Amino acid sequence: MLPYLRLARGYRSADLLRWLLTAVAAATVTALLLRALGRALTDPAGSGASVDRLLWCLPALAALGYLSAGWARSLPLQRPERMAGLVAAGAGPVRLRLLLAGETALACAFGALLALAGFLVLRAHWLELLPGTRLDPALGTSTGLPAAGTTTLLATVPLLGGLAAAAAVRPADLLPSDGADRPQPRPTVPYLAVALALPLAGAAMLSAGLHAGGSLAVWTGWLVGFVGIAVTVPALLYAAGWLLAVGRPRAVRLLAGRGLQADAWRLGTPLAVFAVCAALGAVVLVRLADEHGSAGTPALIETVLLAGCVLGALVTRLAELVTSRRAAYASLRRMGAAGSVYLRSWALRTGAAVVVLLGAGAGAAALTAAALLR
Repeated sequence: MLPYLRLARGYRSADLLRWLLTAVAAATVTALLLRALGRALTDPAGSGASVDRLLWCLPALAALGYLSAGWARSLPLQRPERMAGLVAAGAGPVRLRLLLAGETALACAFGALLALAGFLVLRAHWLELLPGTRLDPALGTSTGLPAAGTTTLLATVPLLGGLAAAAAVRPADLLPSDGADRPQPRPTVPYLAVALALPLAGAAMLSAGLHAGGSLAVWTGWLVGFVGIAVTVPALLYAAGWLLAVGRPRAVRLLAGRGLQADAWRLGTPLAVFAVCAALGAVVLVRLADEHGSAGTPALIETVLLAGCVLGALVTRLAELVTSRRAAYASLRRMGAAGSVYLRSWALRTGAAVVVLLGAGAGAAALTAAALLR
């Protein structure tokens, strides 16, 4: 603990912001879990509603794990001097991964304790967010909190964050780098075949399930289609980069196309997750609003949390890519390239990525609408 506190003294504002946002996300997830626990204490025994509420918390837990993994993996690439200093001090890959996992778990534990404190304050009626006793069913004030269940829910959040952070960091990312851009592989023929076949197979299975009235076929086709979209996005980004650089391109098109091809694999996954989650969240909110007249506060909170975590992971990956491009841009500047070249190539590359994002989002929204709004 003491070495971590010494390390935290060198935090920059971006590191502190990342730590605080992780704590806020963990507090939100813990609040949703505690609400499910309070409802379970209020509901009659054997109703089965408590299991459904815990299942509704799974997307929030997955979003927290995804955010923790993305931020933990980007930290060694954005702070190479920090990793180099720890390696010089004798820290190996195992200790470095444990350090990153402990840092994330500590932030999640801090957020979980904040959520527990707020939950206890509301249960004791020291603070009234809503008039009367409208929050009592969600707080489970009719009975005492079970120690084992509360402790398990509180421990789930930091344990998930720490494990996600440790699993996301690769040993190659922990070693000091010379700043050179790593060559990215081209999509192979089997990969392209899978990327083309999965969305079509998912759409066909979903259509067959809708005509036959089988829920299992519908949800299987929906899941296969989503996986296909996630697999297809990196290939589409690479293809968009190839189209930009095809023929006899000028400097702007060549820089934009080759840059998009190099970033296709690292940018494709977070971009696909963002498109799929945005489409899924929009359609689910529309479905809930049609059924109940409004989406409901817990659904809105979970949607905002999911969007924030996915967007945070995407922004982190973009910052990571910008950092990896500094060495190449520095070489071009020494060769006398104009600054407008970078700006125009960035705009062209961003426009192509947005087109791919909109296409993936439209496909995911169509699959979700067909599965949920049938």
